[in-house]
Amino acid sequence: MPSLTEQEMNKTPSSAEPSPESRTTNPNPEPLPDWNEALMAWKSLWEIHFIGFGLLFLGVALFSCICVVKIKHRAGGMTLGNYFLAVCLMLMVFSFSRTLFLMLDPYESHTVLNLPVLLIRILFAIGYPCLTSALSLIHFAFLEVNKLRLVSRRLQNIKFLVTVIATHFVFVLVVYLLITLAPKLARLLILCQTILIVWWFVLALCFLYSGWQVNWQSQLTAKFFKATTTKERTASTLSTSSLDSRVTAGQKMHVHADHNEPPKGAQKIARISGLVSLLALLYVAAELYSLFSLYNLYDLEENSVDHWSWWGYQTCNRMLDFLLCLVIVYVIFPSTQVEKKQKSSGDSYSVRMNKNVMIRSFDKLDIV
Repeated sequence: MPSLTEQEMNKTPSSAEPSPESRTTNPNPEPLPDWNEALMAWKSLWEIHFIGFGLLFLGVALFSCICVVKIKHRAGGMTLGNYFLAVCLMLMVFSFSRTLFLMLDPYESHTVLNLPVLLIRILFAIGYPCLTSALSLIHFAFLEVNKLRLVSRRLQNIKFLVTVIATHFVFVLVVYLLITLAPKLARLLILCQTILIVWWFVLALCFLYSGWQVNWQSQLTAKFFKATTTKERTASTLSTSSLDSRVTAGQKMHVHADHNEPPKGAQKIARISGLVSLLALLYVAAELYSLFSLYNLYDLEENSVDHWSWWGYQTCNRMLDFLLCLVIVYVIFPSTQVEKKQKSSGDSYSVRMNKNVMIRSFDKLDIV
């Protein structure tokens, strides 16, 4: 009898030991913090992060749905209406994907639901291509309405831009599929992140250039009208014509005086360009930090990262995501409004002086 009991006692630990080993999983291609330690350290900051940003992106998603309906209803009578519709769709997909990513299974933490890893990574992966594509379309609209040219016509056209956007989407999805099925290919994320860094940097330079060009043209226009007004004022003073001609000259001076300052549309383009450039450069800095410092070039030997550094990086990135969403909303919202303001503003659509000096207000795009 004692021998049987001893055998049973020896068998029970051996049957219970394999359970921890069965929980071991493949190394994560993108290192995450030690969740048990991190959740204890963050306390309520974790809920504030994923619930707070999830609700913010949900609000943007619902607003973008309303904008899609309104712009689709007005697209036939809008200049470049299809571009604005595409921007709204990109914003809607981005905000919805971020909402689902944060509210269902945030950062693969399994603190809310335990969803398939591939699904969560796809939800996260499609986000940045949507955001960069929306900003690229906005910049293309800037160039079209102001007749600016950055590169040759073969490259600066909508077909080439759509091809680049589609290639970006396909490449990102393929990379995340590969690293999920084969985590040893984690260094493919370096190439993916490098492309994202280059894209953000190019967007920052392009918006800076287009904003500077529009601002320069608007200042040139204001100087032209100021010089014209001065000449007419001198001519009207020295003229001995009739009173009617003086009244006409006074009306002309009043009209030209309205153009002594840059148009509001040009000022708004400059503000948008400056904001996008600043946020894009901040993205570049954040991605470089994560690539070389936080993730250490995706070294698979490091299965976890410092939880506070990771939380700070992710919080800054989600804040930049939301701020860029607000900038896009600031651009597209006026295109959903009724055209009463446009009809009352009449001559503010475009101002033509001569062949060398021309400035078009961005109001004509139904954006401002």
